[in-house]
Amino acid sequence: MKDCNLPTREECFDIIEEFHVPSRVLRHSLAVAKLAVFLAERLREKGIGVNVELLDRACLLHDIARVCDFKELDYGKFEQPVTEQDKAKWIQIRAMYGGMGHEEAAYDILKQKYPRLALTIRKHRYMAMLDEKARPDTLEEKLAYYADMRVMEDRIVPLKDRLEDGHKRNVHLHGTEAQSKINTAKVDPLIYRLEAEIFDKLDLQPLGVTDEFIDSYCGGREPKE
Repeated sequence: MKDCNLPTREECFDIIEEFHVPSRVLRHSLAVAKLAVFLAERLREKGIGVNVELLDRACLLHDIARVCDFKELDYGKFEQPVTEQDKAKWIQIRAMYGGMGHEEAAYDILKQKYPRLALTIRKHRYMAMLDEKARPDTLEEKLAYYADMRVMEDRIVPLKDRLEDGHKRNVHLHGTEAQSKINTAKVDPLIYRLEAEIFDKLDLQPLGVTDEFIDSYCGGREPKE
């Protein structure tokens, strides 16, 4: 599972800088990587093969095109000072990939150089669980998808809290509120099933895996190259 071409962590941060990923989005991606890598390393300890490096890079880069999903670019809502370079890049991304979700846009950006990484990122789309061809299939894809579903902003939270928050914020991505309710009623049970599938392999409970628990368990160390 180590035969795929991957960027180093440093190269990931170069890509993040190239795409002017907002600081709030970057903090989210770091938290997703933290959770996903923690779970992957615990699975490795159980003798379960998982490409931790692929998973880490996918989580770091999964939201590089997140601006595609913003309803509008209200620069006053960004927490960091927005430069002219930021504005130009975000407008360019939305012009090129505005018809795509951010998952598909990231896939398109990365697929030539990092095909397996790009595919892993592509499959973190919320609605992918309903598509037999698009749903997370490999362990790395499942962990990336699940970790994203557990991180609200930059904090690991219970799956229920994260899903409820996401449904409130992303109604526009489903077309209408009625369609959103139909979609979430189908998808959410599958995400809970995925959570059970992952944790059935571990001597851990989902609610027990928090930022504080991981920091205490790992001593706050960063994933290695």
